This record gives sequence, C-alpha cells and structure tokens, in this order.
Amino acid sequence: MREHRITLVLYVALFTAMLGAGIIAPVMPVYAETLGATGFWLGFIWAGFSVSRAVFMPVAGRLSDRQGRKRFIVLGLSIYTLSSLGYAWAGGIAHLVIVRFLHGTGSAMVIPIAAAIIGDLSPPGKEGRMMGGFGFALFLGFGAGPLLGGMLLDKTGMAAPFYLMGVLSFVSLLLVMVFLPDQRRQADRLQEVSSFRVLWQSNRFRGLLVFRFSNAVCRATLLSFLPVFAAGLDIGSSRVGILLSVNIVLTGILQQVSGAVADRLQRHVLVAAGNGITATALLLLPLTGTFTHLLLLGILMGVGSGFAFPAAGAVATQLGRHHGMGSLMGYFNMSMSLGMIAGPIVAGLILDRFGTGSVFLFAAAAGFLGSFRSYQLLR
Repeated sequence: MREHRITLVLYVALFTAMLGAGIIAPVMPVYAETLGATGFWLGFIWAGFSVSRAVFMPVAGRLSDRQGRKRFIVLGLSIYTLSSLGYAWAGGIAHLVIVRFLHGTGSAMVIPIAAAIIGDLSPPGKEGRMMGGFGFALFLGFGAGPLLGGMLLDKTGMAAPFYLMGVLSFVSLLLVMVFLPDQRRQADRLQEVSSFRVLWQSNRFRGLLVFRFSNAVCRATLLSFLPVFAAGLDIGSSRVGILLSVNIVLTGILQQVSGAVADRLQRHVLVAAGNGITATALLLLPLTGTFTHLLLLGILMGVGSGFAFPAAGAVATQLGRHHGMGSLMGYFNMSMSLGMIAGPIVAGLILDRFGTGSVFLFAAAAGFLGSFRSYQLLR
C-alpha cells in the first residue's frame, strides 16, 4: 500500500512538472528569435538546458544513493519554479542561456531521482511495467504541454506560458513535500555504489547510453527546429503545438502496454526497433509539405519511442539493483542530455549552412546509427 502511494505521488508530481516544462517548448524558439537568436544561438539555448543536466545528473544520482532521494527532488522542483520567472524577465540571449542552464540543473535533480525511486520499488520481472508507468506520467505531461503552450502563445503572448510553468512546478513541489516519504538510502543495501569505470565494462550499460544519446539527438532536433520548419509552411503556433504534442503524448499513452510487452519479449529488439522507427519518421519529414503529413509522421515517432523507452528503462532498472539505482539512472539520463546538447548545436550549424530540411536528415542518420549499435551491445 505504501509503495502504491509513493508511485501515485510521483506520477502526479511528474505529470504536473513536465506539463509546465512542455508548455514552453513551442514558445522558446519564437521567443529566442525575438531576442535576436540565429540558428546557432537557437541550438545553443536548447543545449544550455542539457549541459547542466549532463553535469549534475550523475552527481545528484550518486548522492541520492547515499543521502536519500526526497531532498534532491524538492530542491529541483524549487529551481523549476524560480526558473519560470527568469524566462519571463530575460533581457537578451545571454540571460536566456543562463536561465536554461539553471532550469536544467533543477531537472537533473528531479527526473533521474524519480526514476531511481520507481526502480527501487520495481519487483523483479516487472521492471517494464513500472518504468512504463513512470514514462506514462512523464511523456503525457510533457506532451500535453506544447499543445497548451501553442494556444497560450496565440491568444495571450509570450509571458503567460512561462508564468504557468512556474505555477505548475510549484504545485508539484507542494505535492512532493507533503505526500512523498523519504526513501531509505540505497547505500544501506549495497556494499558499494559502482563507479563509471566499473559500469563502462558492461556492454548493456554502454548500449543504454548509445540508445539514449541517439534518441535524444532525434528528439532535440525535432523540438528545436520543427517550429521553424512549420513556420515556412505557414502553420500557426497552435498547430505547431499539436505537432510537438502528438508524438510525445502517444509515446506516453503506449508506455503501459509496451512496458508489459517489454517484460515478455527481448528488450534489446524493442529498443533498437523503436529507435529505428523514430529515425525513419525524421528521414521522411523534409519531404512533407502539409500539416496532415507532419501529423502522421509525429504519430509514427510516437509509436517508435513508445515501445523503446520502457524496454530501455527495464534494462536500466536491472543494472541499477547491482550498481546503485540513482547512479545508474543519473548516467542513463546524462547520455540523453549529451544528445540534447549535440543535436541542437550541430543541427543549428547545418540550418545556417544548408537550410531547415537538412537538420532532420542529420537527426535521422544519428537515429539509425544508434539503433544498430545499441542492438549489438544490448543483446
């Protein structure tokens, strides 16, 4: 009964926090351009969020194994709340980069630690189902956000989505502070939390990092540059919000079903195949010219990611039991952040030189390579 309460609190808090973070997704590229951002700076602004995540996720995860989990989630959600004001009050590109860095620091203390708690509670053989529930809350919240953000941008202007993000983050903070009990330190159950050097000796660990990195390159490129591509097709902000939301929401909806599938089928096949489907959608994206075509490709990406993520999360949970759940989830999500850094920056340079369509071809190539290599390592 206690475990059900913990997971319910985490799911609700994560959904609320990610709804707030997703709200600003369709706003950020437009907002940055009004402040004078070029393609390179647009990519760098997105990357600033992930730089701080890449730095702090492994540190926060490792410390949570030794000092308990709740304090890190509380601190992270507090930073989320304050960051919303920083976005709304940014006076230039440099300010926006700094706020994104701080926002990413808060995220580094929320997502991997919450995943570690779910991993701690996962019974052997049911890792896919548990991580599917975690992904359901995460993706559904973040996926619904762009739809709401696009509508707010059309009707109220730039500032409203940032303030709403702050309100939703504060609600999540209150939920965690009041209803989430502190977890026993995993260091009390493990003789030693494994170092990165020890983890790197595992093919499965390296396969997880390859998958997470390549998938993040695909997802970050889409989030960063789809609004720009859609604007060239004269697609309004509300419809861009729909496009950004549909594949993420579908990914979330499929998490429960695909999590159960991941507990029965070979997980490395699901990871590689799902990532390959995502890459295929990106490869076809520059060939489209209508909202309907883009919507269909978004659905295809949602199906691919929907089956890949619970399987990868289940493998990460199995490894985390032996090496430190917080530490493992920190590194797992760090590789995502590295992909979120590399993807927008490289794609931004490609945009300035070759045009918008080329950025999606680059992301597709990264996805296909990641699928092939992760399959080799995870099997």
